Amino acid sequence: MKGIIIDYIQEKGFGFIKDENENRCFFHISQFREKEKFLNNVTNYLYTDWVDRNRFVIDFKVIETEKGFNAIDISMTNQIFNDKSIKDVYKVKIIDLKYDTTSLTRTVSGIKNGMSVPFGATDGGNGTYRIGYPEVLRELNIYFRRIDDIGWGTIEIRELALRVNDRNKITDKLIENLKNKIVGKAINIVSYKGDWKIIDNSILEI
Repeated sequence: MKGIIIDYIQEKGFGFIKDENENRCFFHISQFREKEKFLNNVTNYLYTDWVDRNRFVIDFKVIETEKGFNAIDISMTNQIFNDKSIKDVYKVKIIDLKYDTTSLTRTVSGIKNGMSVPFGATDGGNGTYRIGYPEVLRELNIYFRRIDDIGWGTIEIRELALRVNDRNKITDKLIENLKNKIVGKAINIVSYKGDWKIIDNSILEI
């Protein structure tokens, strides 16, 4: 089984692995074949969504206990998880489609120049002010899983889906139709400038 380490508590010597089926597996440092090598290279194997950095895959065996899955006989590899630097075509299965919204605050700064500041602004010091404007980030995301190897991710398709279907607005009906058509389908994707791209956009035509 292949997987990536998603959590490691160094003081206690245990953590969790996400396997190729996206299950969480408990592990203890004692199960590493090369324990010292792992401890000296933890940052190269500990995966986080918020750090854009290559992480290596590990190999292991899985046993199921009353508490869940445990990883044993763990070995380190030099395979990079979801390596986007390789310009190969990847075969993936679409596992979900979601319209994700995120609330953001856009901060704008200005200079007072003796004038009154906008309502809701805060003092920024040195004659300046700051004011935050609420915004909503809307993304139509395909969630996929690699078929040929370990790997998963998302592809943002909002603008592409609108263009392919000659629409100017994402509606519940469009999302429903897209979901019914593409979820469960196998498609080819490629890495382009650090993002995943669909090769054949016709899959999104309704």
